[in-house]
Amino acid sequence: MEQNIDFHLKEALVHLETALNQSVRDILENDSAKKEIGSKWEHFLGEFIGQVRDKGKKSRINLLSFITFPRIR
Repeated sequence: MEQNIDFHLKEALVHLETALNQSVRDILENDSAKKEIGSKWEHFLGEFIGQVRDKGKKSRINLLSFITFPRIR
């Protein structure tokens, strides 16, 4: 049985939290790692937003339009 959307989003959050914690730890241990880690996050976020846009163009459904950004905390 295919997992539902909630499952995948929760799993993604677990992985993102791990990556965030590792990023903070690495920078605290080595301040010169900021640029490399920042680049990794920039690449990840760019890829994610790019995928959302590409899926939106292909499906004609803009998932970002369903999100009320002021509610995000």
